[in-house]
Order: sequence, then C-alpha cells, then structure tokens
Amino acid sequence: MEWIQSHLGSFGVNFLSNISAFGEEKILIAVMCVLYFIYDKEAAKFVYRRFMIAGCGLAWLKNIVCRLRPYFVHPNVRCLKPVDPNADIYDISHQGYSFPSGHSEGSAAIFGGTAIRLKKTWLTIVTVLIVLLVGVSRFCLGVHYPTDVLGGWAIGIGSIFLFSLMEKLIEKRWIIYLIWIVVLGTGFFFCTTSDYYTNYGMLIGAFASDLFEEKYVKFPKPRNLLWGFARIVGALALYFGINTVLKLPFSSEFLSSATVAAYSVRVIRYAIVMFVSMGVYPLCFRLFHKNEQA
Repeated sequence: MEWIQSHLGSFGVNFLSNISAFGEEKILIAVMCVLYFIYDKEAAKFVYRRFMIAGCGLAWLKNIVCRLRPYFVHPNVRCLKPVDPNADIYDISHQGYSFPSGHSEGSAAIFGGTAIRLKKTWLTIVTVLIVLLVGVSRFCLGVHYPTDVLGGWAIGIGSIFLFSLMEKLIEKRWIIYLIWIVVLGTGFFFCTTSDYYTNYGMLIGAFASDLFEEKYVKFPKPRNLLWGFARIVGALALYFGINTVLKLPFSSEFLSSATVAAYSVRVIRYAIVMFVSMGVYPLCFRLFHKNEQA
C-alpha cells in the first residue's frame, strides 16, 4: 500500500477517488431510485432486500472485529479519502472500523444484485469491472486493507444468495424480515459507530415500506422517463427534507453524541425517512397516473 501510494500522483488519487464513489451512498441510492421508480420495481426490491441486510450486517460485523484502518496503525500509509471528510480522520465513531469494506460490499450487493436479477451480459461485464475497481481503490486510498475488500465482496455477494435461500425455505417474507431485524438488532448492545444505527434504521424502514407498498400501494410503472425522473426528484426531496426536519428538535451536539438516546433517534429517523420515501410517497403516483398517460 505504501509503494502504491508513493506512485499514484495527483491524477491517480483523483481517479481512484472518483472510482471509489461508485461504492458510496449517493451513487448507490441513485441506482436504486432508477430501478425502483422507473425501470423495474420488482428488480429493485430484489436488490434492496439483499443490500439492506448486507449493509447493516457489515456495520454490525465491523463493531465485532474492531479492526483499525491502515493509516491508524501504519504511519506511512496516508488516508487519501476519509469516510467522513468533516470529522477527524482518527475519530472511530465517524470514520468507522476497517473490516469489512463498506464500499466493496455496497457495490457488490447493488451492482451485483442488479446484474444477477436482470441477466444481461453487458451489465454483468460492467458490474465486474466496477466492483473490482471500487475494491482496489479502497486499499490504494489507504482506508482499507486488501482483506477488508475481500470481506466486503463476500458479504455483498453472499447476501444475495443467502436471502434467496431464505425465501425458498420461509414462505412469508415478513418472517424473514423479523429474523434479520432481531438478529442485527443485537448491535445495540455493542455497536459504537453511527453507520450501524443509520443502516439499522434504513433496514427497518425499507422492510416496512416493502410490505406496505406490496399490500396497499402497488404503484404503476411511469409512462415515460420524464415522469419517472419527476418521481425520483420527489423521493429525494422527501428523503433529505424529512431527515432535516426530524433533526430540528435536537441539538447538533446531541445528534453527534455517542449515546443510546442519540443512536435511538438516528434509527427512528432513518426508519421514518425510508418508509415514507419508498412506501407512503408512491401512493400519490396513482393520482397523477392519468397525467402520466397524457
């Protein structure tokens, strides 16, 4: 890692930083939005069911292994792209632990799940390239060991097949969801990083929205791309807007504190945001469906 970083140069750092972005929240959310609101709702559900347990399971496992990032241990390894650029690079609660790699897991679960579901050769090739490059970028940038990347890939891909196996063995999906909520909820007893509580809240909200949408909403596919992108804009506005509003009753010091109360608020906040954005918000699609047809 030291040798690679000594030969990267500014161009290499910028290139790998941009590649690494394909494993970050914004890109992954964008992919999910296009799948869910425009292209294929059922394909999106296939992907995010697996991604949610992979993301939360990874944060849960990080807090068990508690492996420090390479630059914590090796002074000659530089942190070229911190997880949270607004926090101290040595603040564990914001930068998180090293094993496994969340970017590697996220890219493998989202892009890999999409490729497996859609079964398109070109998409599979692109997916393999993206997942490989994202993983390589993480240890080149000094924020993960290569074994962290391998662990992230294993969790991302493993979650796809594990959830499929559970669907074959357990008929009712709500039981599968309850199992994961209980198992991963044990993180409240030992997790000390904010990413676990963010992911756990999103997991609860996503699972609840899936069941709600399937039973009460069943929104139709948009008639054209313009209406599809309008849906995405509305969903993102709700996602960030509600998240902001739900923060207002609390001070920034409280929200950033490593306390059970602050973590509980974070879980509730993200659960509400996900449920409203993915489950309740699509109720309005039928109201505008005639306009979409026009």
